[in-house]
Amino acid sequence: GILPHLVVLLKSPAADVREQAVWCLGNIAGDKSEFRDMVLTSPGALEGLLLNMQNPSGVAMQRNVAWTLSNLCRGKPPTDLSLIQPVLPLFSHTLK
Repeated sequence: GILPHLVVLLKSPAADVREQAVWCLGNIAGDKSEFRDMVLTSPGALEGLLLNMQNPSGVAMQRNVAWTLSNLCRGKPPTDLSLIQPVLPLFSHTLK
């Protein structure tokens, strides 16, 4: 599948490549809950997203990561809270 390749691209030295990988993951996660869970359980995906949120290349990257993370937190059935727990402190910090 494509997910491992997108996760690798989250660590690309090129900011535009990282941003496109974030956007792709957000689109996949937002399509349906099964895909959302696949993104959430893909090794390194959440860590890569958090890294790009904590060290964004710009406002567009920050917005794309926030949108992608929001897609990971929505849908039915609800997201398993244990999977998104690492994101919660970042959301709290961002909202302050």
